[in-house]
Amino acid sequence: MICIVSSSHFPDDERIYQRQIKSLVRNNRKVLYLTRSKSTINLSTKLILHKNFNVSLSIFLSKVKKIIKINKSLEYLQVHETNLLPLIKFMKRYEKSLNTIYDVHEDMESLYRTFSKRNFLIKEVAIFFRKVREDHYLKYVDSIILANPTIDKDAYKNKRNEKVVIENFPGKKFISTASNKFNTDPMIIYHGHLAPERGKTDLILAMKEVIEKVPQAKLTLLGSFRIAEYKKEVKSLISIHSLEKNIIIKKQIPHEEVWKVLSSSSIGVIPFRENLLTIKNTPTKLFEMMASGLAIVATDLPPIRNFIEDTVFWAKPSSPRSLALNILESINNEDANSKIKKNLKMINKKYNWEKIENRYLSIFS
Repeated sequence: MICIVSSSHFPDDERIYQRQIKSLVRNNRKVLYLTRSKSTINLSTKLILHKNFNVSLSIFLSKVKKIIKINKSLEYLQVHETNLLPLIKFMKRYEKSLNTIYDVHEDMESLYRTFSKRNFLIKEVAIFFRKVREDHYLKYVDSIILANPTIDKDAYKNKRNEKVVIENFPGKKFISTASNKFNTDPMIIYHGHLAPERGKTDLILAMKEVIEKVPQAKLTLLGSFRIAEYKKEVKSLISIHSLEKNIIIKKQIPHEEVWKVLSSSSIGVIPFRENLLTIKNTPTKLFEMMASGLAIVATDLPPIRNFIEDTVFWAKPSSPRSLALNILESINNEDANSKIKKNLKMINKKYNWEKIENRYLSIFS
């Protein structure tokens, strides 16, 4: 049996559940799936035993230890967060033959440097000790999975653990078959976390200019706010510029339902600002927008350039004006559908889960 543990993702997370666990189940592998969230969803099936706990991290770790310690058929333990590494140490010392896997979703140092509000010195000291702590636990990790090739170049390049890069490519079943999604009423979408470093206020200001030229244009912001104050700021900005009829905010929905929203849209926007987080982590939404057959407007950052070059309308980071001009260009440009078709072709040939699925499954062979 394979035990997969997550302490801060939704149980139906697109990477953990929709890709990894479903791949294991398709290959007739049994999975013990332990999650910590406020969700009440139960994902148990014939091959998946799912247990969710809405408790503190310390209590969650205690419960998980008890569950997996009595499971005699356990062969693999995969964790998805740094704060779960003590669990790997605990189990490795208890059962040395257990295969342990650490799935690194994002470059953690850039994450901390982007979000921490501490002064520079305190922040760097905290990052140093966090890294020392992680290095200690990595001694008990057999395999490291990286969601992005740029993470390996920096944080884990000198580690002796077996490493494999497994990107967040979508499954082929989600690839759009629509040949032309453009119409006179452009439906624009951003989906994912709604936070300052991701440029939502830039996008709202850009929409003000877009709507002056194309009054029927609509923007959907789909996702959850990480900061309550930022939610107030975004809503206030929409109100100040009288954009309530053109900008809709929708709460996060189950991942499988996101595809329906994407399929009813025509333009996807990735308005990220340039910071340590966004220059190292590739946004999953890029591939989802490509697969959905959307024209894509994105700020010009290395992780996106790593995969595509001439099939995106490139905007300058932190520039509402540049975002507006490129959204308008994506609406009016006759070459937009050619870009969409090229993106669909790349997804179909290279950037799909089926193409890389065996990289993941080989870890459990």
